[in-house]
Amino acid sequence: MPEAALTDAGRTELRAFLVAAYAPHHADVFSRHDFWGGPPTARVIARSPDGTLLAHLGFSARTIAVGKAEVRVAGVGAVATHPTHRGGGLGRSLFDRLAEYLASSGAADFALLECRDAVVGFYEACGFRHSVRTVTALDPATGEVDVSTSNLMVRPLGRETFPAGDVDLRGVRW
Repeated sequence: MPEAALTDAGRTELRAFLVAAYAPHHADVFSRHDFWGGPPTARVIARSPDGTLLAHLGFSARTIAVGKAEVRVAGVGAVATHPTHRGGGLGRSLFDRLAEYLASSGAADFALLECRDAVVGFYEACGFRHSVRTVTALDPATGEVDVSTSNLMVRPLGRETFPAGDVDLRGVRW
């Protein structure tokens, strides 16, 4: 779904969903925003037959720097499955739909996200490769540069080998 197609009512629904999915951590952020760092350009959403929001991810394509290489990525954020529907394959399904779209559109060579230790295995099961890298990004609240060591998860879409080196997102996280 393109970001422009999201209505005010859809944003309200999405914020409530993200608060429930991320509670108690990050509920404060999602009570005010329907994204984490920067707004996505599009989203992949799964709904039940009755229209209930079950799973979500947002993404934006951007060229970043990895070591000395320029890399086209789809940065992914606000990945969530409703707590009552976890473990049923919805997350993997969202990532497969994202990969199909990105591969057919040629918008990116890799899907990319950062995550906490506890969910590395989930992303690996969804086709991502894990590495620990230094990541530079802008803090959306302050505009200051943030440099940190992060679990970087990369899913190949068009190229198989993600370059070695530190990562500069050239903007805010997703």
